[in-house]
Amino acid sequence: MAHLDITVPMRWGDLDAYGHVNNVAMLSLLEEARIRAFWDAPPEQVALGAEVAPTALPTFSGENAPHTVVASHRVEYARELGFRRDGVLVRVWISRLGGASMSIDYVVLTHDDPDATAPYATARTVIVLVDAVTGRPTRLDGDVRDALAAYVDPPLRFRD
Repeated sequence: MAHLDITVPMRWGDLDAYGHVNNVAMLSLLEEARIRAFWDAPPEQVALGAEVAPTALPTFSGENAPHTVVASHRVEYARELGFRRDGVLVRVWISRLGGASMSIDYVVLTHDDPDATAPYATARTVIVLVDAVTGRPTRLDGDVRDALAAYVDPPLRFRD
């Protein structure tokens, strides 16, 4: 499988009054995993100690890079997720690579369940690439498509 396992730290503020991760906080955890997986830190931040993810792709960074816009999210919760000092393990992959968009799938786990026998949530985010100046969708070029193809795997199946 071409997935990436990304550790995302949790914050105490991610919990709601019932003691589990709030639905909005879950989207933040997914966003953090997506950023850590596919976007590299700018060189000036790396020089100051920013983490360099070995899987980060330089294709979405730099002066002429397209912007990425979230078109949709789908999250299905399987069970409550409480606070974890060891963070969560978010399994991330690209489930569809379109002309100007891609679908990113996630499985939210913990480090004591790396085999995903009891995930907390599954999710999908659809991302559209847009020209930074015009705001119009822009197609993935061949180099970007080739770099992303290494992380393509079959899509999740959601409940109807």
